[in-house]
Amino acid sequence: MIKFDVRKSIQYRYIKYKFKRECLKNEALQNLSEDEKEKILMKATKNTRKITWLIITIYIPVICWFIFGFIGNSKYVDNTFVKWFIGIYESTFPLVNGSWGSAWYEKKGTVLTIFIKLFPALIIQVAPLFISMMIAANKILKKEIKNGMGDNCF
Repeated sequence: MIKFDVRKSIQYRYIKYKFKRECLKNEALQNLSEDEKEKILMKATKNTRKITWLIITIYIPVICWFIFGFIGNSKYVDNTFVKWFIGIYESTFPLVNGSWGSAWYEKKGTVLTIFIKLFPALIIQVAPLFISMMIAANKILKKEIKNGMGDNCF
């Protein structure tokens, strides 16, 4: 099994960034030792990862319901948003099914073009997931700071 260093994850970096901002606001946090700060960060990251898995398991069925229930439903074909959303995906069909070229830079260019065309739809689909994960990380970090500091934190 591959070992994963939590300190290299985006969640850890985000929590560390938020923790540094909290340290600037609160003098009691500045006086903590590096070991205590690291312990708070690791605990918050561990709990955030657990909540993230829960959010993902709820989010995937919801987004599938959105795609198949709203976008794929013939009743909503005349909706402007649905037309735009389907149009974004349909605009990439010629690129995906066409010639990608023979050189590596042509293939990379095709992948980049497909990504650029799909970017607005991907933002709509993924933004709620990231926002909910950041909210969870903020709440868990404040809870861990409160647990680690006692009554002196806020």
